[in-house]
Amino acid sequence: MASDSFQYRALFEYKRERGDDISLQPGDLLTVPKASLMAVPGRDYQDGDERSPKGWLHGTNERTKEKGDFPGTFVEYVGVVRVGPPAAKSWPRPVPPTPGGLQSAVGAQPPGAAASGVEAELLSEAAPVVVWRLIEAIEKHGLNSESLYRAPPASSGPAELRQALDSDPVSVDLDPYDVVSLSDALRGFLQDLPAPIIPSTVYSELVYSAQESQSVEECGERLKRILECPSIPQANHQLLVHLSRHLALVSQLSQAGPRLLGQAFAETVFKNSPLSADVNPEHHVRILEALITTGGLMEMQAAPGV
Repeated sequence: MASDSFQYRALFEYKRERGDDISLQPGDLLTVPKASLMAVPGRDYQDGDERSPKGWLHGTNERTKEKGDFPGTFVEYVGVVRVGPPAAKSWPRPVPPTPGGLQSAVGAQPPGAAASGVEAELLSEAAPVVVWRLIEAIEKHGLNSESLYRAPPASSGPAELRQALDSDPVSVDLDPYDVVSLSDALRGFLQDLPAPIIPSTVYSELVYSAQESQSVEECGERLKRILECPSIPQANHQLLVHLSRHLALVSQLSQAGPRLLGQAFAETVFKNSPLSADVNPEHHVRILEALITTGGLMEMQAAPGV
């Protein structure tokens, strides 16, 4: 029944960031009415979802008797209790990153965990090579095109071009193709990738930074520091370097500004990202807009030899 409530135990300390938040200490008991989970816009609650909470929860800290919001990924499910229902909440905020990435060790899912197995397949080492070759050709032939990326792609690119890129991306001759075919092939290739471009290890932290940063420039610098994390697979990082630097160059030389380019690529870049269906799409656009505004990612420098 909607009058049921769920009880959780805090696993990590959380310090209140907003006026409607509540602070947590490890061991605190939190009571969350079932009605508050069912009333969150954009979340299709199913029985059992309370055992692996995602996003922000709204409830009462039984130690302090404070009522407010706290990140569901900082707590573990305890059981069912009975209290009255609260008012509905607006679109959920992205949760902050789990401290130290330790949450999986105690049984709960970390932010962005791929519960559905979407990250069972990793990006291949060829993926950034294909993106680099297409971008190189686009920048050679089409940076002066006023329509570059300003409309949805008409197709996923010529079939023979896609086949050639799949078989030998290093040697394929791209000179015969016009900028429309090349740009369609780029977006089509990114759209068809079987694994996330944004790894689950940093997804929630990127979204959280995009939502909390005061300016696009501040956001971009925070995002770049996150994406320089050594835990990000090399193929993902290289692909993001090529794409973000290319879009930054396009924004400087054409009428397509960072926001328009962010809108053009957000759905494709975040298509397989964990929990993306539960996040306001505007945060995805802002992530790309911020990276483009601040010049894109830089190549990681190899450590000097001893």
